[in-house]
Amino acid sequence: MLRPLLAFTVIASVLLAPGLAGAQTSTERVSATLRLDWVPGAHHIGPLLAVKHGYYAEEGLDLKVQPGRGSGLTVQAVAAGNDLFGFADAGLMAVALSKGAPLIMVSNITPTGPSGIITLGRKLASPKELEGKTLGVAAGDASFAAFPAVARKQGIAPASYRVVTVEPASKAPALLERKVDAIPGFRFGDYLRVFTQNKDAKFTLYSEWGVNTLGNGYLVATSLVKTKPDLVRRFVRATGRGWQHAIKDPAAGIAALMEAFPDTNREFVRLGMPMVIEHMQSAATRGKPLGWMAEEDWKNTLQIMKDRGLEGDRPPSAFYTNEFVPTQ
Repeated sequence: MLRPLLAFTVIASVLLAPGLAGAQTSTERVSATLRLDWVPGAHHIGPLLAVKHGYYAEEGLDLKVQPGRGSGLTVQAVAAGNDLFGFADAGLMAVALSKGAPLIMVSNITPTGPSGIITLGRKLASPKELEGKTLGVAAGDASFAAFPAVARKQGIAPASYRVVTVEPASKAPALLERKVDAIPGFRFGDYLRVFTQNKDAKFTLYSEWGVNTLGNGYLVATSLVKTKPDLVRRFVRATGRGWQHAIKDPAAGIAALMEAFPDTNREFVRLGMPMVIEHMQSAATRGKPLGWMAEEDWKNTLQIMKDRGLEGDRPPSAFYTNEFVPTQ
């Protein structure tokens, strides 16, 4: 199981070094949108708190945070120039990039991926317990991407489990009504949707079974990096301040989300916030600033996404940059 990152606030506090906040005293003001991957949840708190406390405004950004309808659509929107900034699954962005989408990830806050398997009752002791079971999977479900790699690693034959297609909105109900034995999902998303309705819900991360893929991160068009690198730097800096504030004061982060999106389930967000913090470092990023990405994590992610349509053999450096993540 993941261990709480007790040293995280010390590591990430470099984001608030003297002179860093509001360092841009004269900048071009820009109006822009940050397109999320889904309806707002705990893993979206950082930017919303940054908006509320004026961290983007201090950087010359009039930023609006908008809900999304899946990482795939968010990736498309940023690639098409409809949104300046996006927050989406790293693996799905990589697939789009490999097929020609002009994108790059500039920060990732969940390098320990939050994907895994949700069940009811006893927690799975081994993925082999899924042999003979039925999995409810939505079409294009990013949370299922790593499972074939888990199965190969654990010696589970594809024919030993059954996959049935369900609508995204029906995935949690299918498990709750025991129409399926398990569903893939995100820890602070699908899992909480099930847990808040049935406290017998259990979640097992793929990383517990030796397979980790990067979670969600912030992405931009490559043209923005080339033509307005300072704008990207200001966005990443303000976003990092928002997350550091939320880590130190989770209640303030929850309040900011509820103020911006009052229809959100507060209990859902309250339970999810500490989970998000636990995913903010991977074994390969430990000791690095919040948002920093490791080549090792990208290599693993790209290898796994070959099963999901990743084309070509580009190096990890083609998919991400740490250039804009503050180091001091």
